[in-house]
Amino acid sequence: MDKSKSTFSEWQLTVLVMAAGMCGMYFYPENFGRWSGLSLAIAVALALLSMGMLAKCFSLSQSISFPGLLREQLGYIPAKIILAGAAVYFAAEICRVTVKQTQMTGLFLLEKTPPQVIPAVTLLTVCFIITSGIRQVARAAELLFPAVAIPLIFILAMGLFSLDYGELLPLLRPNELPVASLPEWLSPLGGVAAAAYFAGYYDKKRLRRCLLSGSSALAVLCVGVLICCTGVFSIEGTKHLSFPLTELSRVVSIGGISLNHRFDILYIMIYNAVTLLSAGILLYCCCISLCGVFNVKSHSVFNFLLLPVIYALSYLSLSDSTIAEFIANWGKLLFLCGLIPLIFAAALVRNYREVKQKEHEKQDEH
Repeated sequence: MDKSKSTFSEWQLTVLVMAAGMCGMYFYPENFGRWSGLSLAIAVALALLSMGMLAKCFSLSQSISFPGLLREQLGYIPAKIILAGAAVYFAAEICRVTVKQTQMTGLFLLEKTPPQVIPAVTLLTVCFIITSGIRQVARAAELLFPAVAIPLIFILAMGLFSLDYGELLPLLRPNELPVASLPEWLSPLGGVAAAAYFAGYYDKKRLRRCLLSGSSALAVLCVGVLICCTGVFSIEGTKHLSFPLTELSRVVSIGGISLNHRFDILYIMIYNAVTLLSAGILLYCCCISLCGVFNVKSHSVFNFLLLPVIYALSYLSLSDSTIAEFIANWGKLLFLCGLIPLIFAAALVRNYREVKQKEHEKQDEH
């Protein structure tokens, strides 16, 4: 593919980055605690820095695919090992996303629906979405984004009217609070690691702006959720809620007019739409990783082959999601803090050597 021809529009790529990152928008109650603000700031900085380095890596590379970038910068065998690990990471992320969706939908909306049905329907829909590749997901994300963003912004804006600003003060006195660890705060931002798999298909001159814009919008969303949930429920109150943002959608009000009469249904619909987009992006990345491992050209080979495997893992995670949580949390930390900086350093060294070689060739000609 000619790298000068963009596969996505600038807006589509920005929305893809946001959709990939919003897979963590359920927000763990464990996020809220000591140094939660600092942890969020570090997570945002890591995400923005990683996206900047990723854009630079593609600008220095002739490859338009992440597996190709790995092979070019790190070598054939290391690339296969990394891609195999990435496939496991993305599979764990899909499991976590579908499990959270199943738990939330079953708790607030479909109480009598067997928990085995919801992830099956989700995964089948996701497989259909990515049949034609990431372009179809980009178009779906572009169409769904207004329907997702406007109600979500409305929910957070209404939450501001119910804030008790005194509840925000404990954030300034972190010694009084339990610890909130960094890996959990990376959950709403770790999905941007998926951007590595489709960033290369975009015009490299505007790539950095798209990646940073999408990541920054996610950062603003995270800050809004932290402030609203803390101000409405308090730190300790939030920690007793399984889904803080869903509960927030049930209690929002303005001017004394209550809007919480099944208002959570709107948020759950938003969440389900985001889940389909996020899981679609993650499944695409998982398939591309396996394509790089087994030297297969079409991702559709693994599309439906992965379905029963991920469904089985999701079903097992409904009772115990410890392993999936561990892989997803620390996998994204390694991806953002280890892999991307490693590729970035390798790309700089390679570019430096190429520049020096060209200078020597010019000197030899003269």
